[in-house]
Amino acid sequence: MNRKKVSGKNRIQMVVLILSLASLFALVGIQVAWTIRAAKMQENQFNHSVMMAINRTVDKLALNRMLCEQINNCLMQDNPGSCAMMMQNMDVWDNIKALIQEDLNYYGIDLDFEFDIIRADNREVQSPGKEIYLSESLEDLLEKSGYKLSIRFPGRRDFIIAQMGSIFVISIVLLVIVTLSSLLIYRFYKREREFSGNIIDFVNSMTHAFKTPLTNISLANSMIARDGTVKDNTKLQSYTGVIKAEHKKLKQRIERLMKTSFSETDQTSFHELIDIKALVGEVAGSFSVQVNELGGSLRVSGPDTAAYVYGNPDLFYIALANIVDNSIKYSAEKPAVDIAVKSKKEKIIITVDDKGKGVPKEHLDDIFERYFRYPAEGSADTEGFGLGLYQVRNIITKMGGSVNATLPDSGGLRINIELPAVTEK
Repeated sequence: MNRKKVSGKNRIQMVVLILSLASLFALVGIQVAWTIRAAKMQENQFNHSVMMAINRTVDKLALNRMLCEQINNCLMQDNPGSCAMMMQNMDVWDNIKALIQEDLNYYGIDLDFEFDIIRADNREVQSPGKEIYLSESLEDLLEKSGYKLSIRFPGRRDFIIAQMGSIFVISIVLLVIVTLSSLLIYRFYKREREFSGNIIDFVNSMTHAFKTPLTNISLANSMIARDGTVKDNTKLQSYTGVIKAEHKKLKQRIERLMKTSFSETDQTSFHELIDIKALVGEVAGSFSVQVNELGGSLRVSGPDTAAYVYGNPDLFYIALANIVDNSIKYSAEKPAVDIAVKSKKEKIIITVDDKGKGVPKEHLDDIFERYFRYPAEGSADTEGFGLGLYQVRNIITKMGGSVNATLPDSGGLRINIELPAVTEK
């Protein structure tokens, strides 16, 4: 396994992830800054409009002599610095309110408000809050009495947010969603990296653990093959030949697995030329001893001419072996498996038939799902983990083909594989 290459790729992935997260958080920061700035600009615009409305109101009050006299009489009396307590029930107070409402509407402010005419030295308004607005002075209007017009907006904050529109609210919601999504993505990435690392360690441990048993199997088989009794027995010679061939295949696959980084599984090449006839024969040969011991049969038919497809030979071998293994496993006491290969309109069609109990029609698609297992009749449980046909579908799909299951009239189950044929080599 090329650890330097894997380490380099991991570093690149981490750098890309960090840059992506940094860019995202920078974008979030810019958006937040823009939102705050837009809110301040809207607030300043609101304040400016209110002051313009107040000045307009004061100018109108100055032109109404009768109204000025009534306000002046109120202010000249002894009161706690507020004219509202004495004039709220008088028509003049309603006239002033209507005048203020008209001027606020003129500047596009349709908001509930409270107003008063107060002494300039009133402690409560010497430092007005964000919701209170004071005119510059009413001294010239009210005989230099030192009073000011005060307006308060209880719903000022809501009004400013409403003026910013739904874009403001949507921006805030999107910022929250994007931030949470980024954190979740990073969390999932860390979990996936940890999981991948555990798988790599497991594969490395298993491949190294297989080396010694394989060596012992090869040594024991060689010693058995040298025995005179075995040399004189054709059947025993065939058995030792099968052991030797299967040992060689298993050793090659383990060596390839050790040389290949598990993190690069998605980059497995599916562009190698595969001789279908030779590979199908190889798969059938690997199961011949098992079928013969059970007293069954395994037949291969076609094609008459050479047939080739593009894919990964090792993975395609595993896919076909999974199908044949299932056919034997779910067959009766004496399995009968037929493998047929046909060429049809630039397609290679491979069918694997067995004479087993089959599966109910409603489960024909389910058998290709991960972890799905349909128990054989009379069996309380089924061997395996429900991954064989799921693996078959993934491999065939990556080779540009398709796979499905049907129920032939002769009984049992039929697995159909369709692959694009290679017309030019």
